[in-house]
Amino acid sequence: MNKFQSWLMANKNLLITSVVMCQVLVLSIGIINFPYIDDTGRQIDGNTDFARSYSRWGSEISSWLVQGSRHLTDMGLWTHILSGFIVSVTGIIIVYSFHKKLSLLALTAAMLVGFNPWFLQNLSFRFDSPYMSLSLLFSVLPFLFWNKNKVLFLVVSILSIFLMCNTYQASSGIYVVMVLALSLKQLLDNQSFIAVLKKAIVAMISYISAMFLYLIETKFNPEIATRGGMTTIASVKDIPKTILVNSQMYLSKITEQSTKLWILLFFILVIFFVLSTVLNAKVSPVKSFLYAVLFLFLGSILSYGVFLIFPEKLLLISPRYGYGFSFFVVSIIMLTLSNTSKNVLGYVSKTAVCLFCVYLLSFTFVYASALSHQKESFERQSMILADDLKDLVNRDTVTVHSTSLFKDSPVFANSSKNYPILKELVPPNEALYWPNQFLFRTYTGLNVNMEIFDINALNKEESELMKSNYYHDIYVKDSEVFVHVK
Repeated sequence: MNKFQSWLMANKNLLITSVVMCQVLVLSIGIINFPYIDDTGRQIDGNTDFARSYSRWGSEISSWLVQGSRHLTDMGLWTHILSGFIVSVTGIIIVYSFHKKLSLLALTAAMLVGFNPWFLQNLSFRFDSPYMSLSLLFSVLPFLFWNKNKVLFLVVSILSIFLMCNTYQASSGIYVVMVLALSLKQLLDNQSFIAVLKKAIVAMISYISAMFLYLIETKFNPEIATRGGMTTIASVKDIPKTILVNSQMYLSKITEQSTKLWILLFFILVIFFVLSTVLNAKVSPVKSFLYAVLFLFLGSILSYGVFLIFPEKLLLISPRYGYGFSFFVVSIIMLTLSNTSKNVLGYVSKTAVCLFCVYLLSFTFVYASALSHQKESFERQSMILADDLKDLVNRDTVTVHSTSLFKDSPVFANSSKNYPILKELVPPNEALYWPNQFLFRTYTGLNVNMEIFDINALNKEESELMKSNYYHDIYVKDSEVFVHVK
């Protein structure tokens, strides 16, 4: 404890800086007050559903502790503050595991474990973002004991991985990449291959054991079966093919969602990683090069975690299933920084890391801005539509037929031209899916249910045009209301 207190005092300025930077980033999202997907229902009914619907008991129990009740209420910025703090602690553990000594650049790069484009959805949830962030923390916590007693590392790993599964399973690739990266670091330091292999085997046993325990837990939850392909594992004979298909999909989708600048900077980082590895390793250049290439190959694929053996291509459903790749990039940065020397290559490598961090972390503010404009646009159009509908619907008219909902914000549309992933991160205003309908009813007080219809199927000659403006035309036919969104 005395050593820990001394370490805290020696690094307090860097620790405080890391926490503050994470808070600035997470609060830029929180202050938008955007009800993100599942938030729309939880704000009104207060249900948790983490355990029943997703078999995430860690999130369920944690939400009771944070709320002080099993009935949830919107706690404003408090959950975002907790999320930012958890991400900052996770980053500190990552830097300590690789370097022992903290630095501002390493801590800033480690923040990318949470503040990357693929995890921003998770941080946007007003109710479960802290528990999703906990899955990051649980994934790296065991590595505080990486160089300690093997039994202690085994026990902590099993417990942590089990808790990770109970908070958010999309973090399942982080532990694997961390094992690969720290094993590579030790091999480059010319430590015994057998000793490193034994440690990796202990980690593998821990991972498989924890996953098996979680699988048993899910068997006691009949609700999980209703999730369909999102929780189904491929049969044993189909696993090789499934891994191959998912690997190709995973890497191509990450590339598709990235900007050209992000991709360019990533490849520059990879080049500096390989160069610094070969030039500074304590083993032969050939061996260090092979180790580096093997790490890049395995790490890039295994960062997808257990989703590799899921027939359902989850990353195609939502970007938040692919943030494991961002941790793979963080591990590359950590290894590069640990190998840099005070020479030209070292300074250029650090410059590349700085640029990568600036462009990736600044996207958080772009995303927050897009959420803000999209929300304002939705609210404004909700009021206009509600004003036009209020005299056309009553308690008997609970269904309104519409070609879509609302137009997207023009600011959001413009931002999407530079950032392809934005269209998948920010909920579309036009979609008639349940969160948007829930929001419309909440904002307007109109208890109507909207159903999609084809405007070409409406006989306008037999219908009466009741309202017409820039946004929509409203027709009435046989007491039914039809909205044609322009």
